[in-house]
Amino acid sequence: MRLKNTSLLIICILFFSNAAPQVSDEEIRLLQQLDSTARSPSKARHFTRLYSETTAEAVLFFRKAGKKEKDFIRRLELSFAEYFFSAVEANQQGKDISAVWQMYFSDSSLKPLQYELLGINAHINGDIWQALITEFTLAEIRQNRRTYLRFQKGLNKIYNRFYSRANNTSQTTRMLGGVFIGFDRLYGKIMLLRWRKRQYRLATIWFTRPDEFNKKIRELDRKMNHINQLILRHL
Repeated sequence: MRLKNTSLLIICILFFSNAAPQVSDEEIRLLQQLDSTARSPSKARHFTRLYSETTAEAVLFFRKAGKKEKDFIRRLELSFAEYFFSAVEANQQGKDISAVWQMYFSDSSLKPLQYELLGINAHINGDIWQALITEFTLAEIRQNRRTYLRFQKGLNKIYNRFYSRANNTSQTTRMLGGVFIGFDRLYGKIMLLRWRKRQYRLATIWFTRPDEFNKKIRELDRKMNHINQLILRHL
């Protein structure tokens, strides 16, 4: 059964898994902030529901990890979230929104699934590398590569639930198969892993080869825009 909000999931984490000493105050505040946004009337609520589910899964996934691993994930979670909440705040205040999130907040009449897919594209393809280089040194990023990739198992669980929900939506199967995710669950998981690996490489290249980074980020911008246009036109 899918939990409807992260506040309920926080209670489950602390009560049923005896995880109170293992979940930091910062993570709990982040989950509560996500839950509040998910229940708000703003456009941000659509993607935030998926994002809060994913963050809660990360907290559960790493709650018994070693201190070094948990510290890395906690710092990444908080840095990662900052880019999303900055876009949410800018939209609320009528300020300039980062290019990554402009498409998401530009239209108030989209379907919930469109917002979810636009948010996935923005957050995974646009924000991860920024969160990595903002929070970590190159040495730290390289030292924690295995931890970064290990959460793919947790993401696959979220993807399976998302895929099942999306398949109940009119024409979604055709759109997911031909446009964004792939022909089946397996291909979608492969694409998510590929995107996350690309973000990791971008972060390391940012430190080591600036000219190559600039070229790759331009290529990624074009790919992200193409994905966004397909979501808007075909869903």
